[in-house]
Amino acid sequence: MTELLFVFYFLVLLATLLLKSPIIKGPWLFLLRAFFPNWKFFHAVGHVPHLYARSAVSSPSGELQWSDWLLIYPRRIRRLHHLVHNPDTNLGLAQQNLVDHFWADLYDLPEGADPRDLVTFAMVSRLVEQVLRAPDPNFTHSQFELRMVLDQRSGTVDTQVMMTSPVVAC
Repeated sequence: MTELLFVFYFLVLLATLLLKSPIIKGPWLFLLRAFFPNWKFFHAVGHVPHLYARSAVSSPSGELQWSDWLLIYPRRIRRLHHLVHNPDTNLGLAQQNLVDHFWADLYDLPEGADPRDLVTFAMVSRLVEQVLRAPDPNFTHSQFELRMVLDQRSGTVDTQVMMTSPVVAC
């Protein structure tokens, strides 16, 4: 039975490669996106989406004291035993896949539409809150930015902010 599912899976992939059609959209297909990586990075070499977030604590005077911007997906440390079992990197790849899908959804969003209506916006917001809670569980506000970053071996060449979320009280 498992072999038939793999064959069916690869037949669907082959069909999507051979058939040239517009982007398929639908509420039931959206739930399957977690199983497929976002392949838009093959279209061109250039800017890559990076997710940055920051947290704030309310001071006694009511003023927000913001932390520095934190890159949500830093590279994981590689070890030899990770060739066999590596759940931390798999989680990081899933999170980066979410950021890639969020970038694609923002890019496809019609002019003037609210990105807060996107399911990926809600998922990224939860990811940001979860990541920010680890080092500082007492923060009261958060904010994130999706930046398009152009890196080279010498370092970051260009950064463009694609979207800055509104400040959210946690």
